[in-house]
Amino acid sequence: MEKIKINELVDFRRKQSDKSKRIFINKLKNRIPKILTEAEKEEEDPRDYWVFSTSCIYNAYKNGSDEFYDPKIEELQLKMSKPELKSSPLTMYKRNRDILLSFKEFELNNLRPEKLIRQSVQKEHKIITLTDFPLYVKPSLVFSHERNGKNEIGALWLVPQVDGFKKSELGIFCEVLYRFLIKNYSNSFQISYDYCIAIDTFNAQAVTYLDLLNDDIPFLLDKTLNEMKDF
Repeated sequence: MEKIKINELVDFRRKQSDKSKRIFINKLKNRIPKILTEAEKEEEDPRDYWVFSTSCIYNAYKNGSDEFYDPKIEELQLKMSKPELKSSPLTMYKRNRDILLSFKEFELNNLRPEKLIRQSVQKEHKIITLTDFPLYVKPSLVFSHERNGKNEIGALWLVPQVDGFKKSELGIFCEVLYRFLIKNYSNSFQISYDYCIAIDTFNAQAVTYLDLLNDDIPFLLDKTLNEMKDF
């Protein structure tokens, strides 16, 4: 089976009828893997629609500084001001700019340790199989830090999408991210529940694995996968 993106789990949950869910699952199970060109193989994640905002938020988080927002906002304003600009790129620039304006008011530093060390992520580790479904995990940043004399591991997943997600849906990303950390890093690090974070960039809202453990957000991953398996 071709890898499944986590937003596709959300798409499944949003289906209203068994018929629409069955059609959706059949498409997932039977789709043919895309044959990549050599250039695409070299660049696994090409520039996407949200790159202006996600790259800026990533830099702000990694460096613990909000100094990255204003220059990127000004860059996007300049792009938007060009008279020959068509409506599609104008909308893209505006959405990215609006996200960054909202993040200027977002307390991002409350979701990171004081000092962190970026950890590499191997390509083969981005696929984790749960309930026979190959799930594609795409953390924005995996990092280690020290707390109370222990080496801990955390991760940030910036999740952009038009109109964003409900917090319960964002929790699915956080659950998968936690499983990813357990599988690939638990032999060397203790998992940081409070720094296992998924952020809906469109709505500037975050969910941590600690939120799930505290019952503030429901656990929906296994329930969703088991329901998918029934189809």
